[in-house]
Amino acid sequence: MDESTRPLAKAAGFNSLVAVLRDGMLDADHFAAVVRHLARETAEAIRTPPLSVSWIPCERYADLVSNALTHGFDGVEPQLIEMGRRAFLHDLKTLYRVFIRFLAPAFVIERGTKLWLTYNRNNGMLSARRIGDRCAQVSYEKIAAVYPGFWSYQRGCLMAAVQATGYVKANVVATRPGDADGNALFTIDWS
Repeated sequence: MDESTRPLAKAAGFNSLVAVLRDGMLDADHFAAVVRHLARETAEAIRTPPLSVSWIPCERYADLVSNALTHGFDGVEPQLIEMGRRAFLHDLKTLYRVFIRFLAPAFVIERGTKLWLTYNRNNGMLSARRIGDRCAQVSYEKIAAVYPGFWSYQRGCLMAAVQATGYVKANVVATRPGDADGNALFTIDWS
């Protein structure tokens, strides 16, 4: 793949994902099984974590999430929703967690979609629109790095964004499931 068009993401999310898998979601044996099945480059990124601000290929995420699904969670995809939720919350720095509790979920969702381009390169875009007092939709458009478990992981991230504002009963539904072109639509309700 041409390096100028390769999908990249900030390593902060990858490091958070590793932390939630290693430090709570998987026991030592399951975590070791996941690592054994990873590509050499992904396993190396776990042994020697990249700086959070560095750009890494989205294949590292794909490799880790897909192998966690298969070798860590025995194919139970709802575990990826929880994994995405925990990784998103882990990635929020303590200072952000304090401030985010004072913000409205709709604002956090909209701002989060704009931040997608700050943390991703060559990997599509997100947009949000409010559809009710306590309901919004998030559209994923032309996401290049879609892999097994991607949409479940994203569902968990969206859930965490609302829960971080204090609404623990957030419900996220795939209104238009992810397709081969990297498009999807999620409806988020926090009533």
